[in-house]
Amino acid sequence: MASKRDLGIANASSFFSYMSLHGRRYLAGSKEYKMRQSIYLNRLKQIQHHNSLPHRHWTAAVNHLTDRTDAELAQLRGLRTVARKKAAGAVGSHRSGALLFGQIKNASDGVPDSVSWSHLSIISQDVNQGNCGSCWAMATSTMLQANAEIKGYSRTFSAQELVNCVPNPYKCGGEGGCEGATMELAMNWAMSQGLTTDMETPYTATDQECAKDTATMLLERYEHDYDAMVRVGYHAAAPISPGYTQLQLQGWWRLGENDVGPLMRAVAEIGPVAVSVSADKWTSYGSGIFDSCPVDATINHAVVLIGYGEDASYGLQYWTIKNSWGSNWGEEYGTMRLLRRQGDEQCGTDYHPEEGTGCEGGPATVPVCGMCGILYDSVVPDFIAAS
Repeated sequence: MASKRDLGIANASSFFSYMSLHGRRYLAGSKEYKMRQSIYLNRLKQIQHHNSLPHRHWTAAVNHLTDRTDAELAQLRGLRTVARKKAAGAVGSHRSGALLFGQIKNASDGVPDSVSWSHLSIISQDVNQGNCGSCWAMATSTMLQANAEIKGYSRTFSAQELVNCVPNPYKCGGEGGCEGATMELAMNWAMSQGLTTDMETPYTATDQECAKDTATMLLERYEHDYDAMVRVGYHAAAPISPGYTQLQLQGWWRLGENDVGPLMRAVAEIGPVAVSVSADKWTSYGSGIFDSCPVDATINHAVVLIGYGEDASYGLQYWTIKNSWGSNWGEEYGTMRLLRRQGDEQCGTDYHPEEGTGCEGGPATVPVCGMCGILYDSVVPDFIAAS
């Protein structure tokens, strides 16, 4: 049976067919209908032009985002990456792995040529953030579930609780919740407060009240300890914390910025990693190895790195990521292959951190490396193995 994506390509010339396929209810002749149709037709032309290019490495496709406005697409890129207010060193470590992932040069030496965590149950699930800028929460919860499964646990981690509860005191590009926050702050919440399951706090793609009365109390701590909470290195959980006692989460790493070695080793030896990327040009991605981000990339989205490898037909190395725009986007189960370069061959500058970082007192520019800035900001949990 043809997928919705395949049908979208087949029916691309008909806006009516597109509406039917994706459940749109625009009234023919209305202002919204005309606006959506115009957006659709313009994007269709862009898709057809891209697919006509010789020697391209990826194929564009019509999908459920093709008639979305630029503002609606920007909302999907709700990541607010960390921006320290002042220079700070790495966190003190209680785990030898912190040195391995944060400080050793050539940390990718000896790792496998290819890694895939696509067999994990969460990867085949339909992860869709909807119209909420919660990619930071979705990436964190997906990463937590994947790594918990690797360590022998079977549970979910509520992205909605993160949306409802995680403080964002420095307004890193937004007000928190559906207006954006950071993976690091989400991990601090999970570690210090625990995290309910999806069944206990189901995802609604809206901002709701936090059910835990500790949120207001913790805001002062987030303000006071912000720099320590986002530093590169290992962040250990207190043995009496809910994250440790309820989730078996003994800590988490923030990997070194713009360093390919620790990232490769983390995904190879631990599991899926939550990463920050520039996703402005991802809307129409359908398949193949995406290589269309400029060197100077604005980091504005969070996804989960689930592996890496090499495509013999293209002769290109790639990263494999799990996105949160639904299973009808991209390749199988809403995944994408992103060009992987050797070392720091692709490094540039994020000249607009206010669009992705934008924390009060943050830097005017930040260096970013890797295709779509994938090496800039990454997080991985440290679960206790099930007995």
